[in-house]
Amino acid sequence: MKKLTAIVLAVMSLFYLVTEAEAQLIRRPSAPTNVQASDGTYIDKVEVTWTASPGATSYTVYRAANRWGTKTTLGTTSAITYDDTTALAGTIYYYYVKAANANGTSNFSVYDTGSRGTSPTDGIPSPPTNVQASDGTYIDKVEVTWTASPGATSYTVYRAANRWVTKTALGTTSGTTYDDTTALPVKIYYYYVKASNANGTSNFSAYDAGWWKPPKGRGSPEFRAIGGVSMGAYGAMNIGLGRPDFFNTIASLGGPLDMAYLLKFIEVDMLGDYDNPNLYPNRDTLIDMLKDLTISFGNPVYYNPLSTYYPPGINAQNARVPTTLHNFIDRLNPDGSLPVITYGDPGPGDWVEVLLARDDNANQTRNRGEPILRQFQEPFTDNNLNGIFEPGLGETYSDTGLDGVPNTGDYGENDGVFTYNPNHNHYFAEDPLNRVETLPLTALQNLNLYIDAGTEDEFQFGIHADNFVDTLNGRGLIFRVENGFPENFPNVSHFNEKRGYVRYPGGHVGVDKENIGWSFEQAKQGVEGAIVVANRFTTLFAFTSDHFLGGDFGTDPYELYRYPSEIGVATFNSPSLNRRMKFGIYLPPGYSRSSTNYYPVLYLLLGYNMSVEGMANSWMKAALDGLILAGQMQKMIIVIPDGLNYNTNNGHFFVNQIDQERGDRFKDYFFDLVTFIDTSYKTK
Repeated sequence: MKKLTAIVLAVMSLFYLVTEAEAQLIRRPSAPTNVQASDGTYIDKVEVTWTASPGATSYTVYRAANRWGTKTTLGTTSAITYDDTTALAGTIYYYYVKAANANGTSNFSVYDTGSRGTSPTDGIPSPPTNVQASDGTYIDKVEVTWTASPGATSYTVYRAANRWVTKTALGTTSGTTYDDTTALPVKIYYYYVKASNANGTSNFSAYDAGWWKPPKGRGSPEFRAIGGVSMGAYGAMNIGLGRPDFFNTIASLGGPLDMAYLLKFIEVDMLGDYDNPNLYPNRDTLIDMLKDLTISFGNPVYYNPLSTYYPPGINAQNARVPTTLHNFIDRLNPDGSLPVITYGDPGPGDWVEVLLARDDNANQTRNRGEPILRQFQEPFTDNNLNGIFEPGLGETYSDTGLDGVPNTGDYGENDGVFTYNPNHNHYFAEDPLNRVETLPLTALQNLNLYIDAGTEDEFQFGIHADNFVDTLNGRGLIFRVENGFPENFPNVSHFNEKRGYVRYPGGHVGVDKENIGWSFEQAKQGVEGAIVVANRFTTLFAFTSDHFLGGDFGTDPYELYRYPSEIGVATFNSPSLNRRMKFGIYLPPGYSRSSTNYYPVLYLLLGYNMSVEGMANSWMKAALDGLILAGQMQKMIIVIPDGLNYNTNNGHFFVNQIDQERGDRFKDYFFDLVTFIDTSYKTK
């Protein structure tokens, strides 16, 4: 028993000694964290700070000339700050800290560099800090930036192939940024900066490595096309005609091409017969479109000097509550005796915001028969019903201002000229028809143009297309016109001519807006409306392909299996919007087969509220693969920009919108996307 007791006591003693040793080890403080050394902030010292280590009673500060040099002790303190007053001005040092207590001393902390500043009046400047060289951000340069040194008047940028070789001066600037355009692509360089003033030049800054990458693509305009459907048809034609040097082909499937006629449609067909809308588009759809047009171009119905969005007398505070305006003068309320109201449609609470109604029974609700007030322009005799005042055709106007009532002194009254709502100028500035009227003929002659429109289009886009084609015909640019598609799906229509126009029987689109690819699948089953959709898109693809010279036609089942096409949704950072934006992309069969094969690219802009996901899916991939396999379309990259305004989740018309509170710069976003695609993909 005594022997057993002795063994137990011995084991307990050993356990106590081990535990005590571990406790002693544990109680040794950890290395300080967050060590910060000032960078030229003070002219008489370098201030070193750190975060306290639990259990530490003192800290020792060390300094080295570089990361590999000997660490020299500077001093010990119980605080968490230390002033190095022995540092030489303009010299960068590496600072470390150890923590200590009765149980021992920690390892070295992570270092931080620091330097003592110099007086702007009596010393050379300290080296620049926070030197940053771009890492593959640009396709033609390395951008070098830094934080200014107090008292510096100029900076010289140096470059080295690695950290140990000679540093070569690149140039001198008075700013805090420098673009190195002589660097070789992909090669990593090390960049340093010196600061100078009348008293001398600092030592080198700490380095930063940087590089630039060349674009994967070539981005040649003769191999770039833009097309679209509905709203995207407008966007494609407006953007394409705005930059005729940038595109080989422009294709428009049933969109607004004549802004004057669009304004006439809103005034007469939409608002003039407000109580009797079509089943498609219904009034709710039309009101949403009017709001989005107002965000994009300004309110076409009223002129309000205080807002391009709200009618006169309306603002953000009263637009979405029952609001009554008294003494509001209009042709339909000439003495202002009837109240005018904001209203909800289709029901109370769904506020229209951009329109006003006459409230005949003063119940603060718009009832059937109560008209929408319209102040598009001064009253005139529109003999040919095109929405344009044409005095040369004998049309006359009343110089009574936008309200149409004499002696009220409103905008445009008695000024001796015909007056439109000034917001219309924004529409005409982005008008495809105006562009083809004013572009140099040589620019138009170089473009390949394709248009289609339904003969019974509910938005009357067929009239837009007729006006557009007639204008070009008048300039000697003749279209091949077809009344219906020359070939029906699964056969494909081709055009050798530079300009083609198809008037197809039917309405606006007949498309499942959420899934164009599914329409191709339905077309295979003989669904009539889907066949129209398939005809429209296959003709667009074929026309675009036929006008890219020297194309890569055809594939084979092996290539489809071994190097299949890809389709999906991706994102990129748009500098113009300062946010990531999504886009759809199709890469043809064989794209991944070779790094030296390049492909033409078609930018396909979607219609109002159509989704990228509805186009970039497996059904669409199968349709495009089938066209390539059959030799009906050459291999090409197809890019599908996002057509939705992230503020409203509705269409943005691919313009830089007038209302920047509710909109954004979506035309600039499109060109950001083109740059990204040419940088990241093998565009021809």
